[in-house]
Amino acid sequence: MIRTLLSLLFIAVSFTAWSQPRYTQYFDGADTSVSNSVIIQPDTVSSNIWQIGRPQKIIFDSAATLPNAILTDTINNYPPNNVSTFSFRINNQFGASIIAIRWKQKLDMVKKHSGGYIEFTIDSGKTWKNVFHNTNVYNFYGFDTAKASASNAIDTLNGIYTLSGRDSTWKDVWLCFLGSKLGYGNDSVQLRFTFMSDTSTTTAEGWMIDNFMVQNTYFHTVVKNAEEANAIKVYPTVIKDYVHITVIKTSDQQIIKRVSLYDTEGKLIKTFEPNSEKYNIDLRNTVDGMYYLKVSTNRSLKTFPIFLKK
Repeated sequence: MIRTLLSLLFIAVSFTAWSQPRYTQYFDGADTSVSNSVIIQPDTVSSNIWQIGRPQKIIFDSAATLPNAILTDTINNYPPNNVSTFSFRINNQFGASIIAIRWKQKLDMVKKHSGGYIEFTIDSGKTWKNVFHNTNVYNFYGFDTAKASASNAIDTLNGIYTLSGRDSTWKDVWLCFLGSKLGYGNDSVQLRFTFMSDTSTTTAEGWMIDNFMVQNTYFHTVVKNAEEANAIKVYPTVIKDYVHITVIKTSDQQIIKRVSLYDTEGKLIKTFEPNSEKYNIDLRNTVDGMYYLKVSTNRSLKTFPIFLKK
């Protein structure tokens, strides 16, 4: 279930102590081994069902960025009595800034019978901690623990807080840590994603993830009116030419007053004043890379990370 309480004012700035301030992973070949990539390490046991490839299921029918994603088997539904994991490391040289991990995901799990959860370690795997309800986690959102009775909320399985239920459209999820809480040094933070199922045989498809991004920021605020802020839609998040901005209908209709494009160093690139409910920005002559769109309406303000990849 999408969590609508929080939104980002998320302007990244350069941090000279870290020579590579952003990692990405789209599972599509170009970013699988270079130094600024999220390097995924699936568990090597034979029962591990995490696979990187082209999704070929009913709900999991395509990646967020074609052609590949990582999911619990590219073809088959998940089996009973399964525990499967993958992990990756983060070079934590952020100091006092915020470490933000972002990804897209779909869920198709039977509640109370299967689930997925995320853990982190800062002591080389000696101690793993669940990110849900954890004081070391600055923010985890995209899902709302306060609404656990809803069909797609966080639930518990074997006493572990997990993601569960069905969420068949791509959702953006953010996991944020304070760098100062995690310690400073190479490979000091490792994240582990675990899927598990009980003895029940189902026709559910499991967990699919795409478009990992890891970066640092110093600014992170909460929008007071969640309904108004979440009425702003920016798509796609991975852009070849145009980015589209629209406002969906709410109780108090909003107008897009100003749109500002920033680079990852917080430098203002362009400003637009559409004064309309919809607006398209031509990015065909803009250099590939990560950017931020700061969208101001007559009632709210929200910043969206976008990735330009022609």
